[in-house]
Amino acid sequence: MADGHIVYQGRAKDSPLYFNSIGLQIPTYSNPADFYMRSLKITYPKKQEDHEKIKMLTESYDRTMKDRIEQESNAVSLSN
Repeated sequence: MADGHIVYQGRAKDSPLYFNSIGLQIPTYSNPADFYMRSLKITYPKKQEDHEKIKMLTESYDRTMKDRIEQESNAVSLSN
C-alpha cells in the first residue's frame, strides 16, 4: 500500500517481477521488503513527487488488475 492505495496484490515471490516491470528496479543483494518500504513511502505534507508517485503506482496497479480480470473473464464461459 502507498498512501492508503493498494499498489500490489499477489504472491510475495512475484513482487520483484511486478515492481521491476513498472520501473522500480530492486538493487542486487537488497532485501525486497526494505526496498518497497523506502520506495513506496509518502512524505507529509505531500509534495508534487509524492502525488506523481501515487498516480504512477495506482495506474500501474489498475492496468494490471484490468488485464487479470479480462483474462479471467475470457477463460470463463457461462452456459444458458
